Amino acid sequence: MLAIAIGLRVARVGRLDPDGRPTVTVTDLAGADAAADPASALAALGAGATDEEAALALPATADRRAEARLRRAAEDVGLRVSRIVPEPVAAALHYGAIAEGVHRTVLVADQTAGAVDLTVLAITPDLTVRVVTTRTAQLADDHGLAALARELAEAAPDAVLLSGDLYATPARRADVESLPEAQGLTVRCRTPELAVVHGLLLLEDFGLLRVATGPAPASTGFPPPLEDPEPGAWPTPAEDPEPHGIPPASALKDREAPPPADSGPTASQGRGERRDEPPPPRSEPQTETTPKGRGELRDQPPPPRSQPPTETTPDPTPTPPSEAAGEPPPQPPPSPEAPRQRSVPVTQLQAIRRDDHLLVLWAWPDAALTARVRWRREDASADGDGPRDGDIRCQRRVYEHDGGLDLRLGRGAVTLTVEALVPDPAVDTEGAASLRIAAEPPIVEYEPTLRRRLNGTRYATVTFATRTGCDLPAVHVVHGLGRYRPTSTAEGAVLHEVPAQRLPAGAPLVVKFPFPGTRGPSWLVCFPADAPDTDIDLRPTALHRLRVT
Repeated sequence: MLAIAIGLRVARVGRLDPDGRPTVTVTDLAGADAAADPASALAALGAGATDEEAALALPATADRRAEARLRRAAEDVGLRVSRIVPEPVAAALHYGAIAEGVHRTVLVADQTAGAVDLTVLAITPDLTVRVVTTRTAQLADDHGLAALARELAEAAPDAVLLSGDLYATPARRADVESLPEAQGLTVRCRTPELAVVHGLLLLEDFGLLRVATGPAPASTGFPPPLEDPEPGAWPTPAEDPEPHGIPPASALKDREAPPPADSGPTASQGRGERRDEPPPPRSEPQTETTPKGRGELRDQPPPPRSQPPTETTPDPTPTPPSEAAGEPPPQPPPSPEAPRQRSVPVTQLQAIRRDDHLLVLWAWPDAALTARVRWRREDASADGDGPRDGDIRCQRRVYEHDGGLDLRLGRGAVTLTVEALVPDPAVDTEGAASLRIAAEPPIVEYEPTLRRRLNGTRYATVTFATRTGCDLPAVHVVHGLGRYRPTSTAEGAVLHEVPAQRLPAGAPLVVKFPFPGTRGPSWLVCFPADAPDTDIDLRPTALHRLRVT
C-alpha cells in the first residue's frame, strides 16, 4: 500500500519494504498548485502505474469538495483509494496516540508553508477520533507560538504532537516546550517531517478507525479521561491503573459520606431512637398539637375514608433532600446524539426465485445493523399486482432470524439494490450493491372437467387462468387413453385447439368441446402448439384432475 501526503511545495510517498520498514520518497512539486490541481501533483509523483492501493492525507481545513477532488484525481491516475484521513489524525497514529480503550485529548501542531495548523483531537475508547477544532496561525513574528499558547490554555490537552519540517530542528521543539502553558505536558517530536506518511502506513492496523468532526456528544457511556501515568510513553490498556475510570477501593474508603439534609423533625433522629417507637396506626391521624400522644385520640372517631389526609400526615414516600431544601429535582442526562448512518455496498448479493417470491441474501458488514433494500420491477404492467417500485429497511436481527429477506415481486424482471447502513463517519462511499433478476415465464393454470348432457352426449370444459396478464399461445388439448398420463402431443389425439389470444389477469378463459365416448381411464392434457419454445409456464392445477374417466 502507498501512503501519499501532498504539501504545498513537496509531496511524500511512503511504502513498506519486504522487511516491513517504511521508506519515503520526497518529490518537489516544482510550483504546481496541489490544492487547486491535485491531479497534476499526483501525475508528477508517477504513482498509480501499477494499480496500487493508496491511503491519502488532507489538511484538517479541507472540506468535502477537496476530499472528493483528491479522490477523483487519484483514481484518474490509476490508484485504488482505500482511505483519506486528515493530516493531524495521521500524525496522531505516527506518535501512537490512538489506541483502543483510551480516552485522551491531544493538540497537533502541523507546520505548512509559512503557517501552522493547530488541531485539537478527542480520542475515545472505541477508536473514534474527533477533529474538535482547527485554527491556522502565521509563523512570522512568533504568531504561531502565541496561537499555540492560546490553544493549550483553552483545550487543556494531554500532550502536544509536532508535525512538519519546521519542527525537525531542536530549537523549534525547545520553543514549544518553553511555553508556560506546556509545562507538565508531553511534547512529542519524533521525525516530525515524516509523521503524516508514517501514520498513513499504519492505517491498515486500524480497520475500525472512525474519524468525525466537532465535539463529542454528551454521553454517560464513556469513562472520564485518563491521566498519563508515565509522561515518557503512552499507556496501553493493560498498563492503565484505572482502565475504566474507576478509582481504587482505598480511595473510596477515604471519602466521607455527605451529611443528610434537614428534611423535618424525624430527620434528626437516628435509627436506634426510632426502633423503640411503634409505628402509628393507619386509621389514627396524628397532629403536632397533641400534647399527650396517642392516648387522647382513642375516643375520637376516625375520619371517613373519603376524607383526604391532613397536611401533617407523614408521606410514605421519602422526600429527596434536594426537594426538601427547595431545589428542583435533578434532570436526566441528555441522550447522546445518534451517529449519522452512512451507506456502504454489501457483498455476495444474490436472489433465489420461489415462484412469485424472491429470497434475497447478502453478507453484512461487521458494524451494520440495518440495510436499505430498493427494487424496481422493469416489466410491471397494469395486469400485475403490487407497486412498481419499493424501498424498505431490513433489520439484521430479522434477517438472521428468517434466513434472508423474502419479497413478493412477481415473476417479472426486477432490479435490486442493497446498501448497509453503518455509523462510521469515515466511510463516505454512498454506494449500493446492484443485482438484476431476469424475468420468469408467467404461470397459466388449466383445469379440465367432463360433463354429460341430458341426451347422453358428453362434452369437456377446460378453464385457463393466470394471476398476471400474458399472451396465451396456441394450445392443443390432447386426449390420451390408458393408465399413464400423456407427456407429449404424440401420445394422444388432439381433441381441440385453443387459438392464441390475450389472457388478462383475473379473467379465466373457458373453452368447451365434445368429448368422445371411451371405456377405461382417459386423460385430458394441454400442450403449447409451438412447444417447447413458449413464453408461458403451462401447468395443471392438480395432476389428479387431468384424469377425466
